[in-house]
Amino acid sequence: MRSPADMDIVQIDISTKCHLKCSNCTRLIPHQTQRADMELETFERAVQSMEGWNGPNKLIGIIAGEPTLHANFEQISLRFAELWGGDNTNNGKFPIKDFNDFANERLFDRSNGRGLWTSLGAGFYRNYETIMSVYSHFNTNTHESAGQHQALLITRADYIAATGISELQWEQNRDNCWVQKLWSATINDKGAYFCEVAGAIDRLYFGGKHAWPVEHGWWQRQPGDFGDQLELCNYCALAQPGPSQLDILERDIISPQHRDILRKLGSPAIKKHNYEIFDRELHKQKREVESRDNYVGNDGAGRRVGIGHNSTKPKKLSCVLVSVGYGEALAQTLPRNIDQFDDMIVVTTSTDLRTQEVAAEHGATVVISDRCFDDDHAFNKGKMLNDGLAVLKEPDWIVFTDADIAVNPQLRDVMFGHSWNPGCLYFTARRDNAPVEGQFDKVNLEPNGYFQLFNARAKAIRDTWPKIVSEDFCSAGSVDTWFFQQWPVANLIGITDIEVDHISSTSLGLNWNGVDPQAQEGKWRQLGILTTNGFSSFLGLEAMPPVIKLTDTKFGQTIVIDTKDLESYARIIPTGLEFLGKDLGKSHIHVAFKDGGAPPVISTLPPTVAPAPAPEAVPA
Repeated sequence: MRSPADMDIVQIDISTKCHLKCSNCTRLIPHQTQRADMELETFERAVQSMEGWNGPNKLIGIIAGEPTLHANFEQISLRFAELWGGDNTNNGKFPIKDFNDFANERLFDRSNGRGLWTSLGAGFYRNYETIMSVYSHFNTNTHESAGQHQALLITRADYIAATGISELQWEQNRDNCWVQKLWSATINDKGAYFCEVAGAIDRLYFGGKHAWPVEHGWWQRQPGDFGDQLELCNYCALAQPGPSQLDILERDIISPQHRDILRKLGSPAIKKHNYEIFDRELHKQKREVESRDNYVGNDGAGRRVGIGHNSTKPKKLSCVLVSVGYGEALAQTLPRNIDQFDDMIVVTTSTDLRTQEVAAEHGATVVISDRCFDDDHAFNKGKMLNDGLAVLKEPDWIVFTDADIAVNPQLRDVMFGHSWNPGCLYFTARRDNAPVEGQFDKVNLEPNGYFQLFNARAKAIRDTWPKIVSEDFCSAGSVDTWFFQQWPVANLIGITDIEVDHISSTSLGLNWNGVDPQAQEGKWRQLGILTTNGFSSFLGLEAMPPVIKLTDTKFGQTIVIDTKDLESYARIIPTGLEFLGKDLGKSHIHVAFKDGGAPPVISTLPPTVAPAPAPEAVPA
């Protein structure tokens, strides 16, 4: 036997929940009468107790029935990253075609000292973003490859009676147990154990009676110190040559003594007669385990993730687009697009009858909203997008696009044929069908509003759902830039093989303030943008208006100022732009003006005081 100090993996069992009922489960899942989660405080104490154990190629594993079903799995994982191991990973950001290949790569990655034992499923999908960030090591087994689970619930007395093995040989086998040699010590909600199977037996049968206190250094015990925990081996047959069962049969091989114990405990599997009584004449196999991978199975070519397994892949793909005055363009693109999505949401105004007609004709959901004109805004696209999002039911993956965009005809196949990280925003190339004045290239590859693919559960946006788009921009311009900047730059992922086609406008910025110039009069409308290169306008005004409204595309700060005071609020610094005292980096500022109607009200916020010496100011 080994001391936990000599092991390269120690497990923390955080839950008895599982979506599977595998034969001969080492966590005794089919026999659990109650499903319970480890408390966060207990978990913290477990991790902290391992101080001094860590070293090269060592890791602490998170395990359970299925650990991702823990009610607070995300919180547990984030705390784990704070307490143990190295930096978070950048794994799993690009689409994964065969998750089995990815799982095999992760099996050999112990780089940050944190591991996850998982069968995938709904909990994994729900926590995908967190998992990819926190855990470098995965030990994945979806139990779809004809894996053999050895019978463990055969008591010492029943095994000796059935096989005729001597007491001495039984003890020699116990002391040379493959589980203790190849697997791990563990900590569960009852305490610490020299063996993970012993911990599961003690928890279910004895309520943790044999557990060691979870205190610093518990893992330094040597085999001679295991004491009465060795009594738990009398309830386990894994050290003895014995029969195994296909994991997918969901039927344990147990001995009469275990049947009687489990019956008294109220085991659901015993109640349903989902078991076989160990019979040496019938169960003749004498299985011996030599490596950690034997539980994967060979009939499925040793796959950790079954062929066709889709629990990590999208469940639904929705589209939300705004079409106001773009009914004719929509008539060209919607027939191409609608079959790519499970939900097609078209948001338009009460007066745009052509868009309503086209959307209804092709079976799209029409959302009527005139909020784009609220607050004296010329065309607030953000409000329209939020109104479209609000009607989605059980949203998963969502595409923002435009009425003049035809998505790639392979989009749906690519989407549902891969696993995608909900923590990323994906974008693709846009190919214009004609040159656009003010734009240098016919191909645009930016995470802009023509195609933004994201997940409703993304941490970047989930706390404000469904109002996830800024409603501070008075036009259709810049709001898409603000949106993608809610994600870290490293999580903006370009996918070039699903490029989209664009029915081009004649010039950059055309119709960003809406399609009706007369309706824009007296309203806030976009004049241009402010960047580190200066001010750029697409309206062609001969002179700057006396009052402008500035809204930055990184933090969404908004202020109305006298144009002459611009340099007091925005300036160039070495890292890019500074606005209202915040570093915008290379992000730009949306510049709007209002002519006619009620005069704009100047903001009362005092100008930012620039430290001396003052750097170069942004030109007006």
